[in-house]
Amino acid sequence: MSERDSTSQHSRRKYLAAVGAVGVGAVGSAGVLAGRGRNDESTDVEGTLYSPPSGAPAPGSLYPRVTRLKHGSGKGGEKQLLATFEYYPSMSGGSEPYFPVYRSTDGGESWSKFSEIHDTSGKDWGLRYQPTLFELPHAVGPWPAGTVLAAGNSIPILDDPEDVPEGEIGELGETSIDLYASTDRGESWEFVSTVVTGGKAVPYDGNSPVWEPELGLDDDGNLVCYFADERMGTDDDYNQLVAYKASEDGGQSWGDEQFVAAIPDGTTRPGMPTVTPLPDGTYMMSYEVIGPDYLYGEVYVETSPDGRDWGDPTDVGTLVSTADGRRFINGPYVTWTRAGGKDGTILVSGKQLVDGNRDLAAGNGEVILANSNLDGSGDWEAVDAPLSFETESELGGRGFVGWTTPLLPSRHGDELLQMTSTAANSELCEISYGVESLNLDD
Repeated sequence: MSERDSTSQHSRRKYLAAVGAVGVGAVGSAGVLAGRGRNDESTDVEGTLYSPPSGAPAPGSLYPRVTRLKHGSGKGGEKQLLATFEYYPSMSGGSEPYFPVYRSTDGGESWSKFSEIHDTSGKDWGLRYQPTLFELPHAVGPWPAGTVLAAGNSIPILDDPEDVPEGEIGELGETSIDLYASTDRGESWEFVSTVVTGGKAVPYDGNSPVWEPELGLDDDGNLVCYFADERMGTDDDYNQLVAYKASEDGGQSWGDEQFVAAIPDGTTRPGMPTVTPLPDGTYMMSYEVIGPDYLYGEVYVETSPDGRDWGDPTDVGTLVSTADGRRFINGPYVTWTRAGGKDGTILVSGKQLVDGNRDLAAGNGEVILANSNLDGSGDWEAVDAPLSFETESELGGRGFVGWTTPLLPSRHGDELLQMTSTAANSELCEISYGVESLNLDD
C-alpha cells in the first residue's frame, strides 16, 4: 500500500468514526440482502486502471464504462472485458482527444491498453466526454452478434487548438453524440452515425447541450440511445430532461426523440440515464434528478415493458432509499445480477450516500444499494461495494471524484466489478476498480 493509499484509508476510518458508523460490514446486515463484511475479509482485487501523468489538465480522467464480451472465441472467453473513460491528457496542446480502450482477459482482475476510438466522423472535433460501450447480443442491422458499439460526446475546441497551452483545455463548442462500431472485439473502430447534436458543452445558461449517452436494445431488438437533453428550455420551460432515440437499422439512422423523464418547471434536471434489462422481460432505468425538491441529485428508478414506453415523463419514478432514509445523490448506475434469490437482485451505485438532509450517511463510499423487487419498490438494502473510495465531500469538494460508478456482475452473478474516478492527488483523478465476491442472501 502506497503512502497516499495509507493516508486515504486512515482518513476514511476517521470519517466513519465521526458519523458513528459501527463498521461498514454491519451496514447491510439487517435485511434479506447482506454483503460480506470488510472487517472479516479484504477486497478480492482492488487496483488502478489508469492514472494520469503529472501535469495533465484537471480532472485527469473520469467517467469509466465497462462491458463483458460474451460472443466469439477471443482470448479469455467470457472473462474478456472492455473498458473506456474520458482521457484528459489528450485535450490540450492542440491534440485531438479520443477514448482509450482497455482490455481484461481475467474478469477484471488486471487490465492493459488495447485500442483507441478516434473521431473519424469528418468533423475532426475529437471524442471528448461521456463514452459508453455495448456489445450486441444478436445481429442488429448490418452488425453481427458480438459487435461492440461505442457512443460518446464529440466536442470541438473553439480556440485555435495550436494556441491552447499544454495542461489547459480551451473553450469548448457544440455537442454531438456519435456512434462507433467494432466487429473485431474492440480492436478497431469505425464511425457509424451521429445520434443527436446540441449546443455548447456548458450546462445551464441557455447553452442547450446534449449529454451522457447510454446504449441498449428495446423489446423488438432495435438499438436505442438514451441521453440527457438541455435543448428544450427556451420553448417549453424544461431545464434538462432524459430522452431517447431509436434506430431500426443498427444505428445508421435514428427516429424522433421521445421523452422519458421531463419536468417542465424550469428548474428540475433529470440526467445521467443508465438502463438494464430484467429477467421478467422489463427494463429498468436509473437517473439523477437535480433540483431543490430532490436534494440536488437524488437517484430514481423506473421501469418499462419494452425499453421505450416509460410512462408519464413528469413522473420521476421511485426513489432509491433504505428504510432509514439513506439514498444516493448524483451519478447513478443500475444493473441486475442473478444472485440473491429467484428473481436475482437489482444493484444501484451513486456518487455519494446521504441522509434526508443531504448529510453524508454511514456507508458513504463503501456500499451500493440492492433490491430484490424487480420494480424497485420497497426498501433498498446497503451491501458492501467492491471498491472503497473517499468521496467529493470527504475530499473538500472534489466534484469529479466518483462522478459515475459502473457496476458489472460476473456471468454467474457471484462476483461484482466496480469502477469509478478516485483522487490520484490533490488535483487529478485516476480510474480505480475493484472486484469482489458478491454475497447476497436468498
